[in-house]
Amino acid sequence: MAAVENATDDGTLNAFPSEDDRINGPYTGYDMYGTADHTYWKCENCGAEATRKGALTDCC
Repeated sequence: MAAVENATDDGTLNAFPSEDDRINGPYTGYDMYGTADHTYWKCENCGAEATRKGALTDCC
């Protein structure tokens, strides 16, 4: 069970607020057959992608 940090005006919950606004996600990743098989995070500054949000802290 995760603690909720805050709720937004549109009713969504933000359990782990981002301290870095350049990193967005999670997004759903698909394999070559169109099956959802992973989630990933993306750095909006440089376009780097990683399956672990913490891996993008030093990307750019």
